[in-house]
Amino acid sequence: MLKLIQNEWMKLWSKKGTWVMVILIAAMIVGLSGLLRLLNELNDYSSWTESLQQELVQVEEELASPDVTEEKKAELLQRQEEIGYEIESTMEMSKPKSSEEVILETSGMMSLVMLFMIIVAAGIVASEFSQGTIKMLLSRPVKRWKILTSKYVTVLLFGLTLTAITYVASVVSAYIFYPTAEGNSVLLYGSEIAVTAVFGKSIYLVLLAFVYVAVMSTLAFMIGSVFRSTALSIGISLFLYFTGSMIVMFLERFEFAKFILFAHDLAQYETGFKMLESNTMPFSIAVLLAYVVVLLVVSYTTFMKRDITA
Repeated sequence: MLKLIQNEWMKLWSKKGTWVMVILIAAMIVGLSGLLRLLNELNDYSSWTESLQQELVQVEEELASPDVTEEKKAELLQRQEEIGYEIESTMEMSKPKSSEEVILETSGMMSLVMLFMIIVAAGIVASEFSQGTIKMLLSRPVKRWKILTSKYVTVLLFGLTLTAITYVASVVSAYIFYPTAEGNSVLLYGSEIAVTAVFGKSIYLVLLAFVYVAVMSTLAFMIGSVFRSTALSIGISLFLYFTGSMIVMFLERFEFAKFILFAHDLAQYETGFKMLESNTMPFSIAVLLAYVVVLLVVSYTTFMKRDITA
């Protein structure tokens, strides 16, 4: 089995497309980090803050007027509170993020890993049929399930490799473009995280995101095992990837929506932005495991029974 995995790993890295993916994901993360820092510096928050402060002065003058009615006073007090919040938010936005905050947000970059993993997973089996190498592959004295397992393990290993590259690139770019945090803690979605715990927390978030990425890759792997066309397999997989969240949003009013695969990204339970309020992490883990089992059963059944002479 190890030799089969090694063989698949070498085949994967012998393709120029694999190296392009690796270079692209590193360049995109570093480039995006630098671009966001540049845009933050170019935005003129001072003029907007000055405008809000002028409006606040006017509101306070109106409140001080002896002729203001109770109804008008209530409106002015509400507007005063809103302006204060807007000024505070604008001043917070004008501050550059710390490198620690950027590192904590690395899990958001896992969508790039998912995109490339889906392409690899959907094509790793289908390409054997498209290129006509499947007969030569299955003519070897090796059981089919071992061949398919080696391909699936290779996909997961490639995903872990891309995840590691993503994390390292994010950390490096964070320290290049952003200042270190002031104080002993930083904010993550409204929660305070100790600076000393930044790496542990960020790795935990990335691993949670990788679980969902791995399951989506398993879906792409199944589609690639069922369809012989590489283009069709990748096309269907990418379509589901880009429309998954919209499908959940469209069907969220129905009870069965909580069983849809695309509603179970585990990272959502740490960020607080849940797709469906009724879902919990244990439930999502159970649903994801069920999907993996079903998808792999379909993949292996199809591959084992397929007539390669057709």
